[in-house]
Order: sequence, then structure tokens, then C-alpha cells
Amino acid sequence: MVGKQNQERRAAKKRRDGRRRGPDRVRSGWADSQRDTPSDRSGPGRSESPHGRSVPDFRYVLITAATVAGRRAKGAPADDLTDVLIEVARHNTSMAVSLIVDDVFAECLSSVWEGGWQPAEVARAVRRRRGSLHCDLAETAVAAAHARTTTAPPPEWSAQLRDLDAETQWWGSGRDWLGPWALRSGLSWTEGLLMATETLGVLLHLPVIESMLPPPSQWSVADGAARRCGAGVDDAVLVKVRALLAKAEGTTFQHEADAFTAKAQEMMARHAIDEALARGTAGHERRPPVARRVAIDDPYSRAKASLLSAIAAANGVRTVWTGEFAHMTVIGFEADLESVDLLFTSLLMQASKAMLSKGRVVDPRGRSRTRSYRQSFYLAFAGRIGERLAVATRQARVDAEREIGRDILPVLAGRQEEIDETTARMFPRLHKGSGPSITNEDGYRAGRVAAELATLGPVQERLDVTG
Repeated sequence: MVGKQNQERRAAKKRRDGRRRGPDRVRSGWADSQRDTPSDRSGPGRSESPHGRSVPDFRYVLITAATVAGRRAKGAPADDLTDVLIEVARHNTSMAVSLIVDDVFAECLSSVWEGGWQPAEVARAVRRRRGSLHCDLAETAVAAAHARTTTAPPPEWSAQLRDLDAETQWWGSGRDWLGPWALRSGLSWTEGLLMATETLGVLLHLPVIESMLPPPSQWSVADGAARRCGAGVDDAVLVKVRALLAKAEGTTFQHEADAFTAKAQEMMARHAIDEALARGTAGHERRPPVARRVAIDDPYSRAKASLLSAIAAANGVRTVWTGEFAHMTVIGFEADLESVDLLFTSLLMQASKAMLSKGRVVDPRGRSRTRSYRQSFYLAFAGRIGERLAVATRQARVDAEREIGRDILPVLAGRQEEIDETTARMFPRLHKGSGPSITNEDGYRAGRVAAELATLGPVQERLDVTG
């Protein structure tokens, strides 16, 4: 009786240890499979090897290894499960392994698309989490997944595929892209497999986010044609705005840059007012507000995002910051989003150019203060730009009211209400958070001065830069 109780306790302890070890359970299964055992050991997650031994199924081990790798920090050493993955792969042909890798990536990407992600965002997430080589592999996997689709994607999706060079199968026909990718990257086949596992780990851990574009499951020929016919965002006004900002960026004379940027801002503000007035007329197509995500890379991503928020607020556009993936969601009418994007790109370049001209910053004791200086610079620049854009927006409204002879605030209020409703629907649990703070007085003053030099409206009074 005592002996039987001891056996039961040991068995229970073994089961508890198995649950704690996690990946070790897979390795234990692999060790068991090395013993000469009858073929009836085969079952879920296991397959028969060429030598008559039951081994873990490669697909099962790949997904398990990728799940574990997705939780591992960048640069952390591989665990025992990596050895298991390689050993199981060796019991299959390289072609068989490559086809399984292709299948798993295709299924995972399909789930990721349904979860709101877009090709460029996936590539960026992999780069941020793992690095450029993993990102290149992810782009190849996206190209392979795209080759499986039978319906043409919408223009925005196609543009991202084109930017990623993922519209064609560069490795040729077929689904065996892992081997050619490893060869092109100067890696062994095994190293390529491990890269694929780590990349897959990032994809498996991507959360569901707000959908900005219809996923492949919702594409149709009719929808694609409708989207192409309705894509009139890049109209004559925005073309002129883009040209003016390009001139502002290209000139070496500050007064010329001011004039070009001021004219661009005037056109943007008046265009938004004209659009709002037109929405109230009979027969005008009332398109609802839309959203897009703007990637803002480090360093100082949160401080840079404050500049985008300032520009968006002055143009009636809502913003939502997602720190985990360093992107800002902007919600508004399509033409306004395009204008905000153009102005943000231009002003961010001007701010960065002015900030970098300072070089390295140290305190009297020789300690580096570069980071605090630059973060404070961006925040001060954004605050000052926000003040000036607000003045420009009010002036554009006054000019429009004088021209048409009536108050336009009710029209603009109704427009803003639509945007607020769309934001609340997309982000039902939205809450305000605190951003970075200004910690360097020199950086603050320099940022205010730089924003002053980037004057945006010829009708504005030049404000005191120390105000």
C-alpha cells in the first residue's frame, strides 16, 4: 500500500513538473521518440520518421517554438526548444519544411490581416521587435501570401506591397521561398529556419487593432473598382500644397520658406472650410470620416507625436497614440488627413534640421544632456506650432465668413461631431494619458525659436519667442 502511494505521489509530481517546464515538454516528447517503440505511439502532434520512430510533428514544433520565441527578448539566447526544432526539421526534407513554413506564415498573416494590420505595419513591427533581416524575411512571407490571393487588393494595400517590394515572387514560382531567402541573405538553411521561427513569433503575438482597410477576406472585384473610382483625395489643392511644401523644404532662405509654408497653410485651411460648406449643399456626396495610422519612429517618437497632435488639432482631426507600436491614429475627413500628413512631414523635417544643428549638448560638468535637450526641443516646437496653427485657422474662418456673409461655426461644429462619433466608435475605451515632459530649458527655448522661424501665416503677428 505504501509503495503504491509513493508511486502515485511521484506520478503527480512528474505531471506538475511537466506543466511548469513548458518547452521542456516538447523536448521530453522528442527524447521519448528516440527510443525504439511501436508505431502506436503516433498521435496528435507526432508523425512517423523514415526510421520508423515516432517524432513530433514539425508544424506543431514550429508553432510552439515560434510562440516561445515571440516572448523572448531581442538578443536573448535560444532555449532548448530551438534544438528540438532543428532536430525535427532534419527528419523531413528541406522542401517539406519550406512548404510547412509557407503554410504557417500564410495562415498567420491571414489572421493578422483580419486583426486590423496592414503589410507596412507588419514589416515595421517585425523590424522594431527583431531587426532589419527579420523584417526582410517578413516582407518575403507577405509576398508569398499575396501570391495566394485571387482578388486585386485596394489601391492603398497595393501601394504598401509595392513599397515593400512584395508584389512579385522574386524567388520564382512555387512556395519554397525560405531556402532562396536564406541563400540571398548569406545564411545557412538552418539559420534561415531559425530566423523564420523568430519572425513568426512576432506575428503570433500581434494583438487585434482597429481596422483601417478591409482585409483580403472582404475584397471583391466590384469593391476594388469602386475604391479606384472614388479615390479623389489627391486633388488640385493638395497637389499645390505638396508643391509649396517641397519648395519650403528646398530653399536655403528662411523668408522664402516662411512664405511657401504660409501659403500652403492658407490653402489647407480654406480647403477644409470649403469642403465643410459643400457638405451641406444638395447633391454633394457625403463621405464619412476615415482613419489612418502614421508610424513615428524613435528616437523621441512620443515627442514627435506631439507635433502631429498639434497639427491635427488645428485642422479638426482627432489623434490617438499607441505607444507599444509607436504609431498615431488620425481620424478625420480624407482630404484633411492628407493635408495633416503633408504638413507634419514638412515641419518634422524642419524641426529635425534645426535641432541637429546644435550637435551634442553637455552640462557644465561635461555630462551629456543631448537626449533631454532634443526631447524638450521637439515638445516646445510642437507647442509653438500648435499656437500658430490655431491662429491661422481662426483667421481663415474669419476671412471665409467675411466672403460668404454668414457664420460658419455651426457647419464646422457638425463636421467635428461626425469625427468625434467615429473616434468614439473606433476607440470605445479611449482614455487620456500623460506624455513626455520638458526637462531642458535650453532645448525648450531653442524649440520655440525654431517654431517661430517656421511662421505659418502671413496675417499672424510675430509672437514673443520667450512667451
